[in-house]
Amino acid sequence: MSPRVDPDLLDLDSQAYRAWKKSILLLWKTASQHKYAHIFMQPVTDALAPGYSATVHRPIDLSVIKRKVDSNEIRTTAQFHRDMLLMFHNALMYNNASHAVYSYTVVMMADVVEVIHAFYSTHNQQQQTLKRSRASSIASQ
Repeated sequence: MSPRVDPDLLDLDSQAYRAWKKSILLLWKTASQHKYAHIFMQPVTDALAPGYSATVHRPIDLSVIKRKVDSNEIRTTAQFHRDMLLMFHNALMYNNASHAVYSYTVVMMADVVEVIHAFYSTHNQQQQTLKRSRASSIASQ
C-alpha cells in the first residue's frame, strides 16, 4: 500500500507544497553534508568506476535528486525517499562488500533513512494537527 498523498502537495502554488519543498530541501542539505556525501554528489562515470553504466541502469546522485526537487519532478516525500534509496542501492550493487565505498554507503544510508523517517513522522503529525484544526473550524461555523 502506498502512502496517501496530501492533495495540497499536488498544487504547486499551495502554501503546503511550498512548505514541504522548503523542508525537503533542508533534508537534502542534511544528506549532502553527511561525512560520506562527497561520494554521491556527482554522477558516477565509467572512467571513475569501470563498467558502472553496464551494471547500474538507473544512475542517480545527489545533484540529480536536488535538480528533480527544484524542477518539481519530485513532489512527495515518498518520491524523494525512493530516489535516495535508489542512489544507495546503486552503490551497493556496483561495489563489492569489501570495498570502502560499500561500507560508507551502508553508514550513510542508515543515517539518511533515519532522518527521512523522522521527517515522515513530523510531517504526519503536522498534517493531523492541520486536519483537526480545519475540522474544528468547519464545526464552529
